[in-house]
Amino acid sequence: MRRLPPLKALHAFEAAARHESVTKAADELNVSHSAISQQIKLLEHYFNQKLFRKKGNGLELMPKARNYLQDIKQSLDLIAVASENLSSSGVLNRVRVNATPTFTTQWLIPRTADFQRAFPRIEVRIETSTTDELRMEAENNDLIIRRYSMKQSGMECVRILDDETIAVISPGLLSGNHIEEPADLLNYNLLHIRSRISAWPNWFKKAGIEASRTLKGQVFDHILMSIAAARNGAGICLTPRIFVEEELRDNRLVNLCPDITVVGSGFYALYDGQNRSIRNIEKLIDWLTRRSPDSRPNDADIEWELYS
Repeated sequence: MRRLPPLKALHAFEAAARHESVTKAADELNVSHSAISQQIKLLEHYFNQKLFRKKGNGLELMPKARNYLQDIKQSLDLIAVASENLSSSGVLNRVRVNATPTFTTQWLIPRTADFQRAFPRIEVRIETSTTDELRMEAENNDLIIRRYSMKQSGMECVRILDDETIAVISPGLLSGNHIEEPADLLNYNLLHIRSRISAWPNWFKKAGIEASRTLKGQVFDHILMSIAAARNGAGICLTPRIFVEEELRDNRLVNLCPDITVVGSGFYALYDGQNRSIRNIEKLIDWLTRRSPDSRPNDADIEWELYS
């Protein structure tokens, strides 16, 4: 007979460990903070040892608990996939997504690839467009993602991502050039987007600089083109951070002024709550939201039943 800890407690433990936050785990699993706390206490009683300790505003795994998480993580993933396959009864489900070309190329595709591996029986079909005719797009798609909040009668709209605009430059262009403060950018070629021509003036305003004079530089139709130009040393690009995460990680682009960030309203997903594929749509939304680089909530202000 196998001696196994309670699966529900393992689920709570894995979520809290991944987020380093009881609150975030509770939000993900749609339960109360105290429910997560109680499940972790149950697991600690089962193993007769502490699994977490406080660290700043969040949690940190104890060394043995960290090793345990690594040992069981793959098994939990296999259980999730097997359960999904069983509940799907062998039927291939489909979610049709409509998003802008840049968002699709720079952020969505890598994450939906991971989603497909986790849920192989849910097929994600993606098409791109820049139209604001949302009602028309909704007739042919299950999920619409745009860089603004959308309102359509009878439809749900949820925020899935932060929108933080930063200034980036190629390491080659930066090397040997004199850029010590935001005002120095006025001496360089600035890359503009036709639909967001006020982006640079807004950025300079955020930096406390008056930039009323005409800003020199090339104008592109899409952010994707501007990012490509910046990678090739053509100038300095303004872009949502999420569009250049990989380039920043690989040092193909450099964040020029980390302290200056223009925060937008965010990226939103629009869908019909009565859609026959609502279960799969919500799974995809949850998956994408949990891959957002947003900051952890502040758990320091919460009564910690876990350590009472």
